[in-house]
Formats: sequence, C-alpha cells, structure tokens
Amino acid sequence: MRKPLRFKRKKKRVSFLRKRHFWYGTGLLFFLTFLFYTVVFSPWLEIQNVEVQGTKEIPIEHIVVAAENSFWQGFLGIPQNSTLLVDTKALKANLLNSFPAISQVSLSRSLPKTLVINIQEREQVAIWCLPVQAGKEDLCVALDSRGVAYKEIDEKSAYVVFYSEGNPVLGQELMVPSLLSVLLSFKETFERAGESAQLSTVAFEIGQRGQVKALTQRGWEILLDLEVDITWQITKLQMVLKEKAPVEKRGDLEYIDLRFGDQAYLKYRD
Repeated sequence: MRKPLRFKRKKKRVSFLRKRHFWYGTGLLFFLTFLFYTVVFSPWLEIQNVEVQGTKEIPIEHIVVAAENSFWQGFLGIPQNSTLLVDTKALKANLLNSFPAISQVSLSRSLPKTLVINIQEREQVAIWCLPVQAGKEDLCVALDSRGVAYKEIDEKSAYVVFYSEGNPVLGQELMVPSLLSVLLSFKETFERAGESAQLSTVAFEIGQRGQVKALTQRGWEILLDLEVDITWQITKLQMVLKEKAPVEKRGDLEYIDLRFGDQAYLKYRD
C-alpha cells in the first residue's frame, strides 16, 4: 500500500527588521559610537591643564610643552588630548628621554580636564670629568647615586670629582653604583677627621684594573686597589696615620700606598 505524500510547509521569512538581535546590536553599536565620540572628541574631557609637581631645577614650562606636544602625536589620526585616552606609558618614556635629570615620573588624571605629572629629579652626589690628559678637562657632568650622568656642569663645586676615561651620555650610567658607593664611603670615613687632619678628599682618579688615586685637599695622594678589600685598606690607613704620619707632618706627604698586602708605604716630598 502506498504511503501518502506529505508536503512541508515553507516557513515565512521574518524580516531582519523584526529581529530583536538586530535592534540589540544596533543599539550597542550606537552606544559604543557615542562613547567613542565622548572619549575622543568631547571637549568635556579635553586636557586643558597640565599640572607639574616635584620639580626643583627643571623649568615647569619645559615639561608642560613636552607633554602637550605628545598629545598631538595621535594614533591612527586620533589625537590623545583626552584625559581618558592619553597614552601615559608613552608620555612617561618621552619625558624620561627628553629630561635626563628626571629620575622617576608618575602620571594621574584629575577629571575632567587636568593631567597631573609628578616628577622626581636626580640628586647630585658627585662630579665626573674626563682626565686632563684626555685633552677635554673641561668636560664634566653631574652624577646621581646610581652613577647616572644627567647634566653638564662646571667642575668648580663642593662635590667630590671622579676622573676617568669614558663617553658620558646624559641619562645613562657612567659609573657602576657599587664603585661609586665604595669611594663615597671612603671619603665620608675620613671626612670626620676634619680639616685639621688634612684628610679631606676632593677627587679620585680611576685607572685600569681597579687602581685608584684619592687626592686630598692638601695635595697628597692615597693609592688604593679596588680589587683588594677596601675595609682592610681603610684600617691600614688609619693605623699608618696614627703611628707614622702625625698631623704636623702630613703637609709634607706625597702619597700613602695601601695596595700591597699588610703593608702601607709612605713617601714624603723631597
């Protein structure tokens, strides 16, 4: 017996205009467009004030100009002069590269129209200069505690001077921090002896393989080897000053050599 033929009814096509998902998507797209416009183009969020905090030597107006110039280095043609859209990471990098004297920088937003830039400047602890024999004895830079050179300066100042070969690039490490710390500690150890002991160290000449000359204010030298325990060299110097170089004779010293084992060698001027 034949089975009866069955015909499927065709479903009526529903217009996409009647689908809820279409209107949900359209609404979402409209909302995102509105939000994008608000963030990017709305004058309500446009940065109109750059507030700089923490500066001591760097002119505030220089930082403001650098920041404002970065707002117009847009991405895909979109300016970044919105408090929400500004690229804080890129701005930090730009400020650090443009101003070697800046140690750290942080950014914060004060809605709706203010960007706050907090600056921490490097603090000078010493001076670095090329040695006289390099023919550029007037080339000197300021060093911070990390050994970073951050500005060219006049050598004449109250800071201890380090003479050594090198190529000073502002914003980059010029002296290894540990070496800088050791020599500054050496200076401070004997600074407490005062001017009467004629031990005020004004400069260090750094040679090859850890050889260092400490130059005193009275013109005589202390020869050091940084590959040898510096604490032991300090102990030897304290002993030899006490036993063999009384204060009244130190003005005639040429040098004290602390580089060799348990010995300390003195030489007086002829």
